[in-house]
Amino acid sequence: MFRSFLDVSDMVLSGQFCHHILLRECHVKNVDDNASSLWYHVGNGLIRFSPMEFNLVSGLAFAEYSESTSELFKQTNSRLRRTYFQGSKVKVKMIVDWFRNLGPNNKISDDDVVKLALIILLEMTLVGKDDRTSILYWALELVDDLEAFNKFPWGSFIYARTFNSLSTCLYGRDDKFKIKFNDDKLEENVDGPVKRKGEKYNVYGFLTAFQVMPVNS
Repeated sequence: MFRSFLDVSDMVLSGQFCHHILLRECHVKNVDDNASSLWYHVGNGLIRFSPMEFNLVSGLAFAEYSESTSELFKQTNSRLRRTYFQGSKVKVKMIVDWFRNLGPNNKISDDDVVKLALIILLEMTLVGKDDRTSILYWALELVDDLEAFNKFPWGSFIYARTFNSLSTCLYGRDDKFKIKFNDDKLEENVDGPVKRKGEKYNVYGFLTAFQVMPVNS
C-alpha cells in the first residue's frame, strides 16, 4: 500500500506556504461536495482540496469501512507491542529509537522490521504526529497481518484526519493572522529589540498532499 512513497524524492514541507493557503479559505455556493472538500481563493481562481486531489497525490485507497473496523479500532494489545515494548505505552520516538539500536547481529525477523518501519511511515509522514505522542495501537495490531494492512482504506482514514485538522486549525483565530501589525502584540526581547508575539497552531495529517495541491493547480 505504501510502496509508492519509496519513489518520492525529498520534499520539504513549508509551514509558511501552507499557512498562507489556509488564510485564503472560502465558501463556494452550489457545490455538492462542500461537506468533504475545502476551497481556497488563490490568485484569480479557486483551488479545491478534496478526496480526489488527495488520492491523486497520495495514491492511497478510499473505501467504506467494513463492519469489523470499529472492533479493530479497539485493539490495543498487539503481539508487536508485547514482544518489543513489553506491553508498555508506546510512543513514536520509542520505535524510532528501537531502529537506531538495531545491531548487525540482531535476531529480529525481517518481517517485524518491515512492519515497524511501516508504523513509523504511517505515524510520522501520513498521520503527521509528533514523535512524543502515542502510536495508533490498532495500527500496530493491523500491521501484523500485512495483507489486511494493505487492504485497509488508508486514503479514507488519513484524508479524514487531514481534512478535520485543516478545517478547524484556524477556527476563531484567522483574523489574528490577517492583522499585519498591532502594538498590543509587542513584547520586549531580553536582548533589547522588540518582537511580535506569534500565534501558534498545529495541523495534523498528510500535509504534503495539501502543499502540492496549489502548486499543481
